[in-house]
Amino acid sequence: MSIFRKKNNSTSDKKTNSKNNSQPKKDTTEGKRRAVAMKAATRSLDSSEVKKTAPTQAIPELQAQQPVQQEIKPHYYESPKRDLPENYGDNQIYLMVRDPYWMYTYWEIQDDHQRNNLAKLGGSWDEVKSVLRVYDISDNAKQPTFFDIVLGGMANTWYIQGQPNHSYFIEIGLLHRDGRFIVLARSNTVTTPRSGMSEVIDEQWMGIDFDKMYALSGGFEMGKSSMELKKLMEERLMGAITSGSGAGMLSSVGSVVKKVKKRGFWFVVDCEVIIYGATEPNAYVTLQGRPVKLRPDGTFSARFAFPDGKIVLDARALSADGVEERTIIPIVERRTERPDPVFKKEFKGE
Repeated sequence: MSIFRKKNNSTSDKKTNSKNNSQPKKDTTEGKRRAVAMKAATRSLDSSEVKKTAPTQAIPELQAQQPVQQEIKPHYYESPKRDLPENYGDNQIYLMVRDPYWMYTYWEIQDDHQRNNLAKLGGSWDEVKSVLRVYDISDNAKQPTFFDIVLGGMANTWYIQGQPNHSYFIEIGLLHRDGRFIVLARSNTVTTPRSGMSEVIDEQWMGIDFDKMYALSGGFEMGKSSMELKKLMEERLMGAITSGSGAGMLSSVGSVVKKVKKRGFWFVVDCEVIIYGATEPNAYVTLQGRPVKLRPDGTFSARFAFPDGKIVLDARALSADGVEERTIIPIVERRTERPDPVFKKEFKGE
């Protein structure tokens, strides 16, 4: 019985020992597996952390490399205000040409200069007038002529009507009621340009005597025949064609000139300004600074040539007692258009 028990005990011991011996192997294998799994998990975590931290670590470096931009505000410096002086302390007058019919003048005269010259006249301000004396010194004039323009108020500029191709200069001064005149300043001399086109006929241009056309059309004297005007136009056109100027001009213009010559058809239109008015019969009236003769009833009228451009007409009336003066300035402007001829039917020449 004891032997059997021993065997059984030994058998159970062997089984127990075998179980105990096999248990560590199982634990060791599982431990290795767990260790490998932990390493893999650690590697995956490390790689994910690297991916997450890599951009955040690179951004500061990129931001550090970018230049720092600062807003620069412009600085404004206010310069001291310098107003132009009302005058420069001179006693001078200047004359300029605007067009063949008009001149422009401006001046600067000091008060003390006027007072000193008034003392030379030996009068008072009530006995004198400030005037512009306009001299015409053209070569074709036999003697220098002049006319006066009475200035009013605080004027220091003026438009003056003249004649084409004339030479002028101006004196500004004080005119006493007894006719004595003292000069305050004298201007430069100017020459107005010609009016109209050149009278010289060459290979390129054809000129027309507009003054003669205006006279023949009745501008200067009524009753002239239009045959003279027609003859003048035909001579100009014939001269342009026979001298070969038609070839020198633009082809369109040359063709029109030839057709007009062959057809004998022409057309001229001009304008003039008529000024008329009325005041007291004993008043003193001026137009453009020139005296105007009044009719017994106090009415008056005048005619002016009216070329293209603007005309400023200065009309003044002074009462007989010299106390009151009234001014009216009409301003008229002309602009002429000349479209090309229109042929209603086909024209083939003669």
